[in-house]
Amino acid sequence: MNIPDNVLRQKLQNVYFIWGRGKTTIANELRRRYKYFIYDTDESRRRHLANADPLYQPEMCRDVEKEYGVSDIWELPPEVIGEREGHWLREFTPMVIMDLILLADMHDVILCEGDIDFEAVIPLASHTVHLSNHGTKFDWFDRPDHSHMLDSVKNRTDISDEEKEAIIRNAYNIVGQGSTQLPDWAVRHSIKDLAWDDNTTIAQTASQVAQYFGLPARKRRKFPWLPREGSA
Repeated sequence: MNIPDNVLRQKLQNVYFIWGRGKTTIANELRRRYKYFIYDTDESRRRHLANADPLYQPEMCRDVEKEYGVSDIWELPPEVIGEREGHWLREFTPMVIMDLILLADMHDVILCEGDIDFEAVIPLASHTVHLSNHGTKFDWFDRPDHSHMLDSVKNRTDISDEEKEAIIRNAYNIVGQGSTQLPDWAVRHSIKDLAWDDNTTIAQTASQVAQYFGLPARKRRKFPWLPREGSA
């Protein structure tokens, strides 16, 4: 069954998508201020991966490390990771959309942040913004929720320190160090871009996002007796 975009768009009208660099930080600041609900697509990955079916989600069910004969995903070439992530997101995004539709009846405002199939979501989204760190470099693995990701490499005993360093360099090449340009998909769809740099505070950027979205200072929940997930 195919559900028309206009039907899904109506269901997602109170979902605000934040993309780009710094999305998690800004979403958390808006939650701190206004107690909005956050849907983090990264946090939902493991749950949806457990429900993946090879018939419908073949990419999510692949063992890529085994296919390429490597012990760690960071040993894979960047182009392989990029292609796999693209296919993975296309299968994963419908699961996210179903989550958001269910949550939309529980919360008046949902901030959705994280990687997703942008091309598929944009026709369904009423509110989108992209954050760019113009001219600013940062360590992607230095984030609290990412800091453990290279532990599997650092703790290996089957390779030399030089080989570990080479894998870690490849990992940084895969995730990148930030871009000064708006992604092609954001340009094509005229997604609003808000830029920040070392002189911009979190509070300033969060206020810009709230103002652009026209978000009120606080919204009541439709069903206050339901548990408020993700807003502690």
